[in-house]
Amino acid sequence: MNTKLLILGPGAPSRETSGLGKATAHLVTELSKKNDLTLVEPRQLGELATHTNAQRNTTAFSDLSILQELATVSIEAQLSAYHYQEISHTKTMEKVESKKLHNQLTAFTEELVLAGKKIDFDLLYAHDWITFKAALELKEKFGKPLLLHVHSLDYDRNFGKEKSWIFDLEKKAMETAEAVIAISAYSKKIMIEQYGIYADKIHVIYHGHSHQKRTKINNPFTEKVVLFVGRLSGQKGPMQFLKIAEKVYEKYPDSRFVMAGDGDLYKKLIVAGAGSEIAGRFHITGHLDQTELQKLYAIANVYCMPSFSEPFGLTALEAAEAKVPLVLSKNCGAAELLTEAKLATPGDSDDFADAILEILENPTIAEAQVKANKKSIEKLNWGQSADEVLAVAESIL
Repeated sequence: MNTKLLILGPGAPSRETSGLGKATAHLVTELSKKNDLTLVEPRQLGELATHTNAQRNTTAFSDLSILQELATVSIEAQLSAYHYQEISHTKTMEKVESKKLHNQLTAFTEELVLAGKKIDFDLLYAHDWITFKAALELKEKFGKPLLLHVHSLDYDRNFGKEKSWIFDLEKKAMETAEAVIAISAYSKKIMIEQYGIYADKIHVIYHGHSHQKRTKINNPFTEKVVLFVGRLSGQKGPMQFLKIAEKVYEKYPDSRFVMAGDGDLYKKLIVAGAGSEIAGRFHITGHLDQTELQKLYAIANVYCMPSFSEPFGLTALEAAEAKVPLVLSKNCGAAELLTEAKLATPGDSDDFADAILEILENPTIAEAQVKANKKSIEKLNWGQSADEVLAVAESIL
């Protein structure tokens, strides 16, 4: 069955789209081998060839291999799916930023809907909140089935502190859609308990994984390296990582700590790190491309993910592939696949530090976890994930 898909995406992989852009790009690549599709996404967030209107073009993502042509519509936009973790310190500024964001979404939606009206499609397939408003309008106009792929929720980004208009948009979209894809059982549980979505319409489809050869590099450090990779926002727990690092160093001085990523808390972390007792052992690299990240994985002795709410966590798979033992948040979807990874309680620095110390002090435990993790991910691939997406799509036609 060749279903014509209209895919509303977040933009190709970049520092703005983070894991969302990477996962969507991999899925689109695989889906393009099996189905006719048109991809509509923001131009300025991606790495697409330059085009300014709704024309069919061949394109390629810089770090992915696309084996056949994609029909793409590139939209001018500066909207990011990750926008508001650390917006401001005052309610007045928060309202101003929220209104600005709402206006950006409205403008983006108008362009998406205009492009969508010119495209022949059987099913709408929308990724995350920045596309949901347009998806709802296109569904209302054309009466076509709607499939949502939810990579991250407002609940995750605010780690349950408050409900915004984005929460309401997500809830309405999930209620309206014929089917919703969650990227983990953990995320599905949030959809049911916090958003009130019926369990029967939610399908768990795990991310795939791109297997790579392990990078070899001369380690410039003699100490054991504890690594954090991710967006520097409240959701990911980067400030928590600094506290964890201080506790680990206190008991294990032969250690060093590296943070790779960019985000709202970058400057705050620079200042906090410089003022810490471990300033000489705490490094922040900023955003790194995949090649540079592989070099970091190659020298790491422990990977730490202290997220308060992590729907999946692609970097956990990358670290596991690189044979780095893991300490993950208990609120992490990837832990459902990496069942031998050590888990710690979000916000509990002592719990994380103890788990890291156990790995650093016990090579046998570290080696056993690495072996188990590799076995857990060896059969993961994006082709299988795409097949599962198509199965859900065809079930609602």
